[in-house]
Amino acid sequence: MYQDQDFQVFEDQTLAGRLGKIQKQIDPKFLITAGDLEPVLAELSVPIYQHVSQHRRRTKNPPTDTWIAFSTSKRGYKMLPHLEIGFWDDRFFIWLAVLQEAKNRQGLLGQVQLADVLNLPSTFECGNDHTDKNCGQPLTLTNYQALMREQVNRHAEWQLGRNFMRGSDLFTTTPDDQAAIIRDTVAALLPIYRQLIAD
Repeated sequence: MYQDQDFQVFEDQTLAGRLGKIQKQIDPKFLITAGDLEPVLAELSVPIYQHVSQHRRRTKNPPTDTWIAFSTSKRGYKMLPHLEIGFWDDRFFIWLAVLQEAKNRQGLLGQVQLADVLNLPSTFECGNDHTDKNCGQPLTLTNYQALMREQVNRHAEWQLGRNFMRGSDLFTTTPDDQAAIIRDTVAALLPIYRQLIAD
């Protein structure tokens, strides 16, 4: 299970050290989560592929976050709507994301039903920048409408999901309960993900 001590990997200030800790301590847990989510993602009725962050472009600075992504392509995920689960140094996140690299971003987001977005639990957030850990805002009608207005900008991004801060109950509950919270969070996002990947 994910634990508070997992955040300690970010205390290593060296590239090799932090990458080594991520690969040894966090990546295996991502793969367990991927297996646990298989029945949930199977409800989409299309193949979903997992992508564990490799941080291959890193040559000097250690990564500030790490993640596993799920998309409809075996080759990648950034150009497609995708689910992303991961860590910053102070939070664990679960996002449904459409990044600036996505093809036809505005068209895709036009398929999302506002009622389904606002039907998400009150603990959910919306965000506009996957590179900024503090981008999340409470998922209210006002905040979501502001997010959608930004989508005319070339570099705009779109995210829905949850953040679990370091020290939260997620990291002290039982492994079964933690897995259930992650499954329930992803399951809540599935109706919207289904709209994003509809032909």
